[in-house]
Amino acid sequence: MLSDMKKIFLQAKEQFTVSDLFSSDLHILFILESPHREEIKHGAPLAGSSGRSVSKVLFGEQEDLPFGRLLKKHSEQRPYKGLGIMNVCPFPMQSEAIPSGEWVNEHSDFVKVVEKVRTSNDKDTYKQDEWNSFQEIMLADFKERLKKLSSRPLVIVPCGRFAQKQFRLAEVLSPRWSLIENVPHPSYNSWTKERYSTQIQEVKHAVESLKAGELK
Repeated sequence: MLSDMKKIFLQAKEQFTVSDLFSSDLHILFILESPHREEIKHGAPLAGSSGRSVSKVLFGEQEDLPFGRLLKKHSEQRPYKGLGIMNVCPFPMQSEAIPSGEWVNEHSDFVKVVEKVRTSNDKDTYKQDEWNSFQEIMLADFKERLKKLSSRPLVIVPCGRFAQKQFRLAEVLSPRWSLIENVPHPSYNSWTKERYSTQIQEVKHAVESLKAGELK
């Protein structure tokens, strides 16, 4: 029998999911936390200001279309079809991004738990049982999606503390994967900040290798 937490998780997933975005030619996978308003609106991950920041860093200042929308638009073209995005949580983890205020009010206890897990990245487990339950359910969903990619040669780029922590906890590894570590979430133009320049240079190098046809 499904727990109440699992039932509400599945309901949120069914109603508010923004699907992972990648093709069968995937070579570089960016892992993010969860969708927000623009992602819900456009049906693509990284479809807002953070996504625009990624596009400008990887494809030049002239590129104004956010990363997720860019990949969606050019899904059959190189190098875009070699790039992909996956959210750890398939639905928004912030109440203001969930498009139904009625649903938020009806499931306010669940939403509060989700928001707490989202911001409590200094611990792997919590004192609160409900927080642990939600994290376990979310991780199981994330792991299932990751495992489907384990036979592919991939560069994995978890962006931000939440994605990095959940990727580590998922413990899904493959000898065919390489990992670019400590890449910040692209919000607040963090990808252009000097203190992250080494990591971002590594990401740019991977994308340049993809453009040159060097990633097989």
